[in-house]
Amino acid sequence: MKGIKSGYGTSTLPLWAVFNLYVIFICTSIPGLAISPIMGDLTRIFPGTTSFESQLLEIGPNIAAIPFVFLGGWIGTKFNNNKLTTWTCLLYGICGVLFFFVPNMVSLIILSFLIGIFAGILSPLSTAFIADMFSGKQRTAQYGYTSATLNLVLMGCVIATGYLAKISWRLPFLIYLLPIIPLFFAKGFKKYITDPTQIRKSDAAALNAKKVHYKFSKEVNMGMLVRYCIYYFVITFVIAAISLYIPFRYTNSGIAGDLTSILFFGIMASGYTLNWALKVLKKGVAIWSILAIAIGFVLISITSNVFIVGVGILIATYFYGVAQPYYYDRLSLASSRIALTLTLAWFASMDSIGNVLAAPVIDGIAKLFHTSTSAHPDVAFKICAILSIAGLVVVIIRKIVVKAHNAIDDKGVTVTTAASQAPIPVGVDSAPAASAAPKANGNPAHTSSSQNQTPSSK
Repeated sequence: MKGIKSGYGTSTLPLWAVFNLYVIFICTSIPGLAISPIMGDLTRIFPGTTSFESQLLEIGPNIAAIPFVFLGGWIGTKFNNNKLTTWTCLLYGICGVLFFFVPNMVSLIILSFLIGIFAGILSPLSTAFIADMFSGKQRTAQYGYTSATLNLVLMGCVIATGYLAKISWRLPFLIYLLPIIPLFFAKGFKKYITDPTQIRKSDAAALNAKKVHYKFSKEVNMGMLVRYCIYYFVITFVIAAISLYIPFRYTNSGIAGDLTSILFFGIMASGYTLNWALKVLKKGVAIWSILAIAIGFVLISITSNVFIVGVGILIATYFYGVAQPYYYDRLSLASSRIALTLTLAWFASMDSIGNVLAAPVIDGIAKLFHTSTSAHPDVAFKICAILSIAGLVVVIIRKIVVKAHNAIDDKGVTVTTAASQAPIPVGVDSAPAASAAPKANGNPAHTSSSQNQTPSSK
């Protein structure tokens, strides 16, 4: 059977390996999915359920995921990534089985927190695996495809869990058994991903040292990481408002559901057309994406016409779907492999943080102006439009400043700063990041043989 092109020369990846990669990626986003269809029936299922318990159950997985995204990223820099993934999926799957036997609301909340933890650990690992298995345009495309496929699967799961909940409130928990699938592929999957422990051993052997110490700030372009995290937080924060406030604006559940589904469709469509979109946008992804998001929210906020609001949602989410995988891809070039899981953990955490903070911050801003988003949901979208425009202004100003600095550098007036802003080359995409020999006390050059092999030859 013909494999999937990896981007590493003529090598290909078997379909089962790519399928397994997608399943791991999807597992990072399903916590809470089985809870949504039964939220309205919780007081019937578990009499005496308080509103606080309901809220905790709904946002618990996202809250639990935030610290463990970082922990998973940190562990991933030090331990065997395949074993970490396998153990995490095993515990995730066990919790999925336990959902079918929950006796009370407290147990349901605890299990929801636990699967949020496991999803958080898997999040940076799954995106790092894409960087391991693909290169160049194929890697860029795969970041788009995984994002698009995720949203397609989520759309299907939302519909499926809704119907399953009508049969039995426990049946939607079937989705939490998905992490069991990677357990069947774990043994063969390890040869397609990079093992940071082997990089550490190779570097230590090259130095004739027992252990090599790495400094994170030297393993990643910190300027790029900080900028991308702030940018991603802002666009995630405003996009989260769509699903939060559309149901308040349109009390007709059918209309609200249709408009919310456009959110998933927009991100899905952008993922499957990512390389085409990047060819059109070229180097203007940051500006055009946040400009489009701002335009989308302006359309959403100025009218209640369902068609225009739908167009606004589609524009905003399509360009959000372009920016997200694009910056994942950029960060895979801005970090050495030894630090990649932690680098991606910082970036991925912006998604959970943005989704958790969106409602309280937007509601807080509305209160400053003596209004309420529940009574006037249009206010939420106007706030998001203003925040998007403010973000656009910041991006444009920075672009002007950088262009001016580069113009001065070209004239030889100052020492160029371009090198400090350039991504740190890793893998086979470019030359080693430094020509100097690695030093045992700090910052080794990333020249271990495992980084210069294609996935198929590891």
